[in-house]
Amino acid sequence: MMKKLSIAFKIAISFGIVLLLLLIIGIISYQNLNRLKKEADWVAHTHEVLRNIELVLGDLKDAETGQRGYLITGMENYLEPYNNALNNLEKDIDHLKKLTSDNIVQQQHIIKLKSLVSEKLNELDQTINLRRNDGFDAAHRIVVTDVGKKAMDEIRDVMGEMTKEENRLLEERSSLSIRDTQVAKVEIIWIVVIAFLFVVFLTVYLTRIIAYPIGKISEIASRISLGDLSQEITINQKDEVGKLAESFKIMQKSMREKAEQAKAIADGNLKISVNPLSDEDTMGIAFKIMVERLRSQISEITEGVNVLASSTSEIMASVTQMASSASETATSVSETTTTVEEVKQTAEVSNHKAKEISESAIKTTEISKEGAKAINNTIEGMHRVKQQMESIANMVVNLSEQSQAVGEITATVNDLAEQSNLLAVNAAIESAKAGEQGKGFTVVAQEIKNLAERSKEATAQVGNILKDIQKSVSAAVMATEEGGKAVEEGLKLTSISGETIKTLSDSVDEAANVMIQIAASSQQQLEGMDQMVSAMENIKDASVQAAASTQQSVNSVDELKKLGNKLKELMDQYEVAR
Repeated sequence: MMKKLSIAFKIAISFGIVLLLLLIIGIISYQNLNRLKKEADWVAHTHEVLRNIELVLGDLKDAETGQRGYLITGMENYLEPYNNALNNLEKDIDHLKKLTSDNIVQQQHIIKLKSLVSEKLNELDQTINLRRNDGFDAAHRIVVTDVGKKAMDEIRDVMGEMTKEENRLLEERSSLSIRDTQVAKVEIIWIVVIAFLFVVFLTVYLTRIIAYPIGKISEIASRISLGDLSQEITINQKDEVGKLAESFKIMQKSMREKAEQAKAIADGNLKISVNPLSDEDTMGIAFKIMVERLRSQISEITEGVNVLASSTSEIMASVTQMASSASETATSVSETTTTVEEVKQTAEVSNHKAKEISESAIKTTEISKEGAKAINNTIEGMHRVKQQMESIANMVVNLSEQSQAVGEITATVNDLAEQSNLLAVNAAIESAKAGEQGKGFTVVAQEIKNLAERSKEATAQVGNILKDIQKSVSAAVMATEEGGKAVEEGLKLTSISGETIKTLSDSVDEAANVMIQIAASSQQQLEGMDQMVSAMENIKDASVQAAASTQQSVNSVDELKKLGNKLKELMDQYEVAR
């Protein structure tokens, strides 16, 4: 029954049971806690009753203490504990009655306690009034009767009974609480143990129905990944693990079929049929396509081998004929090569002579160019001389004009010297008229006079020098004019020589160019002969190689024919559906 359930449902049931156990544990724990809390509350209630009994007894003691203090001293402030006790005593007794309302025995004790307390309070009130009104002796007579003491003793006896009853209840309730605590512990321990055992059982069960089968499938998958298809899957479950195992079985079966088909293909059997498991069976579809393509390719290769075998025979005959033709061609090429060698030697002699004539023409051209260059340099030099002579003539003319200007300046300076001399004379006359005050001015006039005389002397010397310069300048102008004429005549003669040399140079250049062209043409012919000889050598070598290659082709075609026969034998090993 359980085997048919799904894993998810099994896990849900298992966890549901675990949650149910946890719920039961929680409920039982909650009930035990409530019971323990109630018992703890009763224990606390008993302690509270005991505290209230002590509180009532304390109130009575406070009242009695206040009464005794007042009786002894007669002072009102000693009545404060008495008054406080009267205010609290009734409330404490009522509260105690309320706390023990569930206990009939205690209620009876409280009734008796109320009567005794009332009697005791009356005794205290009577003595206080007597002490206040009649004095200490009146109150003392009431005290010594022991009425109050007897009442107080009876009160203590009643409260002792109540305390004993509450202690009995406290002991009983504490024992019950301890027992219930032990029972709760035992119940919780048993439930926890049961839950633990059930969880262990569920763990083992789930491991057996989930983890173990999955581990087994994983181990088989690992073996399959290594290529071992001999493993058997023996898992018979109806849940998801069973479906997974069934899928693995189908996959393993498919892989075995593919392996057998691959082995058949390796043995040369292409007649097998491959049927994919479904449209999603990628491997099956690929296997089917591979077999179909192999069949098609083997058929085409077989046809190609047959064509190759028939073509090889034809190639063999053609190659044999080419071999004989290549041998004849090699002989003809060898004879042609010998003839080309003889023509090459004649071309070398002609090229040598043409080179000698070309070199001589080049030298003559260079000499004529140097002569033309010298004439051009001479003409340029004559032009420069002419320009310099013209420049000298201009400079001499300028110098003549400047010498005339200097003469005019000299005349002006001479006039200034004469004027200065006249001024000096006038200054001397005026200084003489001035007397003593003009003596200093006389000295200045004398110095101006001396300076004027020296200026006149210098002017005379400059005039003589200018006359000599003007004579030299006139002679230089005449010499410059004669030199210019000579330069013009030399320039004309040099130009005529330059034109003659240029014409000669042009003629030599033309002859040299013709000889260079002849030499270049001869050189090209020689290079062409070299290329022809080289080409003939290459043709000769190619002919020999062609003959050898043709023989190799014969051998290769023979090997090709053998290969075709071998391929045909190999193709015959495959069985292909027709």
